[in-house]
Amino acid sequence: MRRKDKEITDIKAIEAILNQAYVGHLALAQNNLPYLVPMCFGYKKNTLYIHSAKEGQKLDIIKDNPNICFEVDMDAELVQKKLACSFDMKYKSVIAFGKADIIENNKEKKKALNVIMDHYTGKKNFFYPDIMLNKIVIIKIKVDSLTGKKSGYN
Repeated sequence: MRRKDKEITDIKAIEAILNQAYVGHLALAQNNLPYLVPMCFGYKKNTLYIHSAKEGQKLDIIKDNPNICFEVDMDAELVQKKLACSFDMKYKSVIAFGKADIIENNKEKKKALNVIMDHYTGKKNFFYPDIMLNKIVIIKIKVDSLTGKKSGYN
């Protein structure tokens, strides 16, 4: 990281941002073309979970290239100054790199969906009808590296 003064090195602080952010951005690449999509997600034990329809561009790309980048940010606030070129932005962010795997087993889907639902509701152990589970897959991302960055926050 170029700006070491903005780097977050404490893994607990990095994971706190992951656990508080509402939207993640999944970045993929195929044939040297980038693809970025905002997603709901859950994070637990160095693993990201995302649910998806059973077909679509992101799954097509993951099947060809499972390498991903995932970004979350929060607490963004514009800091205005007298000079336009002096404006700044307050924020906290995390970037994860890893490999995606497609999960189609309903038992594993339920576990992953509970991680996602816990992220947004603080509750666990929901009921998922098979008819709904059969319409989705889970994108399971084993995280290889996490970096955190903040600006304007101590």
